[in-house]
Formats: sequence, C-alpha cells, structure tokens
Amino acid sequence: MTPIEFPFISAKGVIGFFGLTHTGVGSLAIGIAFFVTVAQVMGYRTGDRRYDLMAKRAQLINVCIYNIGTILAVGLIFSLSGLFPQFWSQIFVHMFWPLIVEEWLFFLLATTITFHYFFWEHMWGHKKLHILLGSMLTPLFILQVYIINAMGSFMLTPGFREAEVSLRTGILGWDPQMFFNPSNLMLNLHRAFANVAYGSFIIAAICGGMLYLTGREKMRGYYEDGGRLAFGTGFLAFLSLPIIGYFYAHILRSHANEAYVNLMWGKGDIIAGGIDWWWTKHLIVAVMVGGTIRYFHATSKSDSALPVPSLFVYTVGTFYLMFYLAMGMIMTWAFFFWMLAAALAGSFLVGHLVRSGGGSPRGVYLLIGILSCATVILGGYAREAARPRFENRISAHDKVYVPEERAPYLMVDVDPSELPARPPVPAPEVEEGVTLIRRNCSGCHTLDRVKYYKLTDWDLIVEQMRGYGLKISNDEADLIADYLRSNKPY
Repeated sequence: MTPIEFPFISAKGVIGFFGLTHTGVGSLAIGIAFFVTVAQVMGYRTGDRRYDLMAKRAQLINVCIYNIGTILAVGLIFSLSGLFPQFWSQIFVHMFWPLIVEEWLFFLLATTITFHYFFWEHMWGHKKLHILLGSMLTPLFILQVYIINAMGSFMLTPGFREAEVSLRTGILGWDPQMFFNPSNLMLNLHRAFANVAYGSFIIAAICGGMLYLTGREKMRGYYEDGGRLAFGTGFLAFLSLPIIGYFYAHILRSHANEAYVNLMWGKGDIIAGGIDWWWTKHLIVAVMVGGTIRYFHATSKSDSALPVPSLFVYTVGTFYLMFYLAMGMIMTWAFFFWMLAAALAGSFLVGHLVRSGGGSPRGVYLLIGILSCATVILGGYAREAARPRFENRISAHDKVYVPEERAPYLMVDVDPSELPARPPVPAPEVEEGVTLIRRNCSGCHTLDRVKYYKLTDWDLIVEQMRGYGLKISNDEADLIADYLRSNKPY
C-alpha cells in the first residue's frame, strides 16, 4: 500500500492540525456545560437574574463551539481514514459499536444543548426543570468523551492479554476490555476536571475581554461578577489535577514504559522543532498556578458569589509543590526549579496586572484563559506524541491483537493468511492431586476438615470452594475431586 501524502505539509501535520484544534475547541464543551449549571443554580438561589443571563450567554457560546468542534471532528476522521487507512480501519473494526453509541450521543447532545438554549425564556415558569435538563449535559458530555478516551487509552496501555481474550470471544466490533485498560480511569478523571477548569477559565477570559471593551458601570459589575464565578469554578477544578496527574504517571511507568520515558526524559515526538513540549506545557501550568494562587490570596476576603477560602488556595499550592518535588526526583531537579521559577513569575505577573488595572481582574482573566487553552492543546499533543510510533502506518500491536476472524476486515499490506501465526501457548503442567490439595485446600482451613465429607460429594464440594474464591482450573478441580474420592492419604 502506497501511503498518501498531503501537499506542502506531511500527513502527520494534517492530523496534528485537526486533532489539536478539535481538542482545543471540543474540550470546552464539558467545562462550559458545567459552568452553565453552576451559574443557573446560583441565579436561582440568589434571585439575581444576572447569573441566569450569564449562563444563557455561555450556553450560546457552547452551541457555537459544539458545531465548530463537529466540523473539525469530521475533518479528523476523513484525514485519518485517507492518510492512515490501516490505523483507522483497525480502530474502527475493534470499536465499531462504541463509535456507533458515541454518534448517537452526539445527536442527543446536539439537540439537547440547542433546545436548552432556544427554549430558555419559554421555560422560565419551569426553571427547576430547565436547570435539570441543563445539568444532564455534563454527564452526557463526559460519557461521550469516555468512549473517545477508551480508544486513546487503549492505544497507550492496551492490556494485550485481556484484550486478546476479549477479541477472540466477544462480538465483532465490541471489545469490552478496551474500557478496562490500565490508563482509562486516570485519563478520564484528568480530562474531566481539566476541561471543567478550562471551560470556566475561558468564560472568565471572555468576561475579562468585555471589561476592556465596555465603559458602562452596570455592565462592568455584571462582567466582574460573572468572571469571578467562572474563575472560582475553574480554580476549584484545578485543585485535583496534580493528584490525578501523579497517579497517571505511575500507571504509565508500569504499563506504558516507552511513553513514560518519552515524557520524562524528552524522547521521540515529544521533542518537535527542538522544543520539549511536555516541559513547555508544565511551565505554562506553573505560571497558572502561581498566578491563580496570587489572585485568590488577594481576593479571598472579597464579596464574591463563589468565594474561595484561603485554605483552598494554600492546599492548591501545597499539592502542586509536592507534585513538582516528586517529578523532580523522577526526572531531574532542573524540572523542579524551572517550575518554581515559572510559578513565581506568574505570581509577579498577576500582581502587576491587578495593580495596572486599578484592581480590576480583567487582565488576570484574559491571561489565565489564554494559558489554559495552551495547556489543553499541548497536553493533548504530549499524550499522543508519547505513544510508540506507527511505523509505515502498520501498528506495532498488529501481531498481538489481530485475531484470524478479523483479519479480512483490516487493511493490511499482505494477505491475512500470510500474517505470522501466533506461537502456540504451551499447556500448563498439571500437578498431582496430592500436591494440588496441599497447595490449595489449606488456605482457609486445615486439612483435618477434609476428612469429614462423604467421598461421593467431592465434585459438589470442590465447586463450592471455587465459588468461595478458590482459584483453580477445571482440570485441577477434576484432579482434586478424583484424588479425594479415591480415599488416598494426602
């Protein structure tokens, strides 16, 4: 198969463009949907219509963002299927039914978010129902992203043995073990909380931009209050990221060591244009940490709709300090000192923006919004670039999880019958009955107890023991039962 190249830029460049722009736009959906619910609840509880108006305008942004994300997603799918056909066909064959479910979720979300916005005023007399419908968007978005994350995490930590069993015994196009691969949980947690922080910071950045443009005092108060609510929501989600990220790194160390090495020591595609983009992403995060801590420390006693206590501020600082200390011990102490310097620079920069703005947070909101967008895009790039490469568009995992019944559906360069056969699995050595009894039947009770059962009941008793948690194969169970029925000494 002759690979298709794109004029002027490589095939990888096209995928990078569609993938990173889709990540930057599509990741806003969860965060903005969550903020819309927070603002609606705040407006309903306080009776302040301004928060409800802020939620409505944020939902309009989400409607537009969702349509732009859809266009980019279609471009990404067409690019993958045309430029990397074997890769896409392999993923599509293995994940056909989850992708169908994801498509139905897309239509459900597209219609729900549209109706939620356009029926805003019509549902005013049923505000609780309207808030409930809006609150359903966040878990539906998370479920949609969960399916996408299952594919991404499976490519990173496939769990070969479990997946191979699933493929051989499961339904064509449905591999449950993809959803239970080692890194799927941490990836979903990290993306969910990061997207909430990202979407909220972007809404705050929009409020900051409007503060620069409006001169009316009433509108300035509106955008300042809305920005504080969005910024506080994003900051609280920001709290969880170092904890999740640290455990995510531990999983990669055990189950995706090549990706772990690429991230920690700057190998492979992590270095592009002579720049370590994973380091760059963390430098930006450190600036955000220092800046947000400085801002909330200064405004912790202000009259805000969502006040952030000083305890949270210091907790965030402590968590990130511990995270960078741990990463410094794993990688190099230069990483820790660079992050510390970036955090201090962010703190001084935010202090300058507040002073130069006469106490207005508009510059802070814009800065953190732009930086959060950069971290989401760079984080998506680092996650994908850290994975082992697909050499010549043939996955390095083909020989591991391409079962014979699926080979005809995959676009491979050779006839499926010519693919290397899997090496035969040697049959496990079967131990003698007495050895099996001594090894397995004394973990929960003594062997004296065995003497009190009837010889004719051993088949049933052995099955009961397996039901209680005894880990033996069918052949071993038969050997144990036969030996005990023989009434020989053990």
